[in-house]
Amino acid sequence: MRGVITQLTLARDSSGRDQRGFFLQSRADATDGDPTSSDGIFVFMGSFTSLIGGYVPTVGDEVVLRARVSEYFTMTQLSSASLVRRIVSGVDVDTAVAVTDAVPPADLAAAGRFWERHEGARLRVRAGSGAVSGRDVFASTADAELWVVDRDDPLLDRADPYARRVFRDAHPLDNDPTRGFDDGNGQRIMLGSMGVKGATGDSGALLPPAHTFDTLSADAVGGLYYSFEKYGVQVERAEFAAGTDPSTNHPPQPANRSEEVAVATYNVENLYDFRDDPFDGCDFAGNAGCTGVSPPFDYVPGSEQEYRDQLAALADQITTDLHSPDLILVQEAEDQDICAVADGQLSCGSTNNTDGAPDSLQDLALTIAAAGGPAYAAAYDRTGADGRGITAAFLYRTDRVSLAEATAADPLLGSAPTVQYRAPGLASNADVQNPKALNAVLPADVDTSTGRDGNNVFTRAPQLGKFTVAAAPGSAERFTLWAASNHYSSGPDSRVGQRREQAAYGAAIVAAIEAADPHARVVYGGDLNVFPRPDDPIATADRPTPSDQLAPLYDAGLRNLWEDLLADVPSSAYSYSFEGQAQTLDHLFVNEALHRDLVQMRAAHINADWPAAHAGDGTRGSSDHDPQVARFRSRATLSVGDVTVAEGDKGTTPLTFTVTVSRPLSQPVLLCAATIGLTARSGQDYDPYVGCRTLAAGQTSLAFPVTVRGDRKAEPDEKLTLVVAGVPGLRLADPIATGTISNDD
Repeated sequence: MRGVITQLTLARDSSGRDQRGFFLQSRADATDGDPTSSDGIFVFMGSFTSLIGGYVPTVGDEVVLRARVSEYFTMTQLSSASLVRRIVSGVDVDTAVAVTDAVPPADLAAAGRFWERHEGARLRVRAGSGAVSGRDVFASTADAELWVVDRDDPLLDRADPYARRVFRDAHPLDNDPTRGFDDGNGQRIMLGSMGVKGATGDSGALLPPAHTFDTLSADAVGGLYYSFEKYGVQVERAEFAAGTDPSTNHPPQPANRSEEVAVATYNVENLYDFRDDPFDGCDFAGNAGCTGVSPPFDYVPGSEQEYRDQLAALADQITTDLHSPDLILVQEAEDQDICAVADGQLSCGSTNNTDGAPDSLQDLALTIAAAGGPAYAAAYDRTGADGRGITAAFLYRTDRVSLAEATAADPLLGSAPTVQYRAPGLASNADVQNPKALNAVLPADVDTSTGRDGNNVFTRAPQLGKFTVAAAPGSAERFTLWAASNHYSSGPDSRVGQRREQAAYGAAIVAAIEAADPHARVVYGGDLNVFPRPDDPIATADRPTPSDQLAPLYDAGLRNLWEDLLADVPSSAYSYSFEGQAQTLDHLFVNEALHRDLVQMRAAHINADWPAAHAGDGTRGSSDHDPQVARFRSRATLSVGDVTVAEGDKGTTPLTFTVTVSRPLSQPVLLCAATIGLTARSGQDYDPYVGCRTLAAGQTSLAFPVTVRGDRKAEPDEKLTLVVAGVPGLRLADPIATGTISNDD
C-alpha cells in the first residue's frame, strides 16, 4: 500500500504502556476517485517504535508498505507493517493530500456515513467552531476528548449565549424543537488527543482545557480515528478563545432562611478517601479487588493531598455556589466507616461500622466547617451501598435540621415497613433506623434484555430519611420533611426494565409515606441515570415509542422540578453533558404538598461544562454532574376563605370564616381577627368581632364566626371583611377575606 505519512499518533493503554501508530493517505492526485471510500488509513504499531525491519515512520515520507488489513472494532486498519520502500521524504502534507472540512450532517445516521467515508483521512475542524462540552479526561488511559460544532452551525447564532450548544432531541432548545425525536444531533464533532500526544511525544499530553462556549481560534487538523463506538478527529493541536462562563447561567440564589429551606441533590463523583479500609478490597491502590471489581481502581485518589484538594473543592462549591443548602441528597460517596468525629476532627481506627456515618462525607462536613461554612452532619444506612462501596447519603445543617427518632412502630423506618410492592422486601428492611435503605427482590418478570444489576431491585438502595426542619433557624415551630436519596443503575439505554422497576419501588415508598401522613412533604431525588419526560434514551424518529422509565414516579403524582426549571430558564435545564449533548440525569421529584411550597428551582452549572483535570478553573469541574437546588417556603401559609350567608328575616345567623394553614403546626398558635365593614354596617347588619382563638398543634383550620342580624328590608347584598393576624412564624398569604350578607327579602 502506497501513501504519505500524514501524522504520528500516541496513546496509552490501561496498564500504562505507550501505543503508537500513524495515518497514511494517498496523494490528492492519486486517489481512487470514489467519494464513498476513504483515501486514508490508520496503521497500528502497538508498543513498538518502528515497523518490522526497523523503519521509523516519519511525517512527510511517501512510502510503500506491506501489512495485514483488519477490522478493529469495525475500523479498517493496517498492522504488522513493514517498509517495502520509501519513495520520497519531506512531502508537504497539507498540500500533497486532501484535507476535508469536518462538517457532518445533523442526521446521526448520515453523519455516521460521513465519518466512515473519511476513516483514516486528514480532516480540518474550522476556526470559529464552538465547544459544546468541556474537555473530558479518562484517567486510566489519559485520553482526552472535546466536542464542538462547526462555525456555521445555526446553533451558534442564537441570541441567548447559553443556548449556543447542543441539547438532546427532546429538549425545547434542540436544533429541531418541532419534533420530539428527530436527527440525533449528528453535527457534533469530537476532537481526540492521539494527535496531540503524537506531536509532543508525550502520552500524557492532553487537549487544551476548554469549556462549553469556548471558540476554536485556529483550524485544528488531524486524522480520523474510531474507538469506543465514536469517531474523533485526532488533532495535532487545538487553540481556544474563552467564551461565555457556563456557571453564570441562572445560578442558584441564597435561600432567605427566615422563611425558606433549601434542598439540593449532588453526585460528588467517586468521593473516596485516601485510607485503606481493611474491610474493603477495592478502595485503595494495591487491593486485590471485590466481586465484579478488579484493579486498577482509577476512581480512588492518588494521594492524601489529592483527596484533600477534592474535599476543599466540593466544600467551596457547596458554600459558594449552592449557598449551603439545609439538606443535600448525596450520591457516589464511599461507604467506609472506620472513623468517628471527636473534638472537631475525624479519628480513625480499625473498627468497622464505627459510628454509622460515611467517613468521606464526615470529612467533607469538617472541611466545610474549617473553611468558615456551617456545621453539617452526615447520615446513611450502609446496607444501601453497592459492591465497590458506593452509596447514597445525606448531609444536613445541624443549625436547623435534625433526624427524627426512628421507632419500631414507624410505618417506614420501623420494623414492619408498609411499602406495598409486588416482590418481597429484603430482611434489612426490618431494621429500625433513620436513614434507612429500603430494597426488594427484583421480580422475575422484569425485562432484563438490556441488562441487569444483581438480583435485587437496587444495587445501590435508596436512602430514606425523615428530617425535622425548623421553620426558621432557632424557631420552635417545626415540620417533617421526608427525603429519599437515590442512585439508580447506570446507563440510560441499558438495564431499562430494572430502572423502571426502581422507579416503581420509589413510587411505592412515597405512597406509603403519604398513606401514613396525608400532609407529608416528600422530596425524592438523586442521580436517576435517565432523562425526564418527554426525553427518552430508547425512542427515535423511526421508533418513537418511549421506554418512559420514570413513569411510576409521574403516575404517583410526583412533580419533577426539572419542569419548573425548564419553564423558567430553558437553557439552564440540564445537569450533565455526554458526548457534547446537554441532558438531565439528576432529578428532584416532590409531592404536591411540597410543590405548593416551591419558591425556585435552579441548576448550578459548575461541573458538567468544565474541563476535567484542570486546576486553572478553581473548583470548577470537581464532579461530572451539576448539582440541583430547590428553595421552598418553610413557614406554614395562612389563608382565609371568602364566605356568603343568607341574611334571614329575623334573629341572627352565623357568618363563619375559616382560617386555614398549609400544614399542621407543631406548636399551638394564637390567631387574632377583626371585622371591618364595607357596605355592611357594624352594629346593624352584623355584630362587630375582635378576638383571638388558638389553633391547636396538629390542626390545619380554625373558624371565626361573625353574627349576622336578619331583617325584612329589600336591599342590596352587603359586604364586610375579616382581617386575621398570627404569630410572625406564619406566612400570611391571604389574611383578608370578604364576607357577603346575601339579601333574601
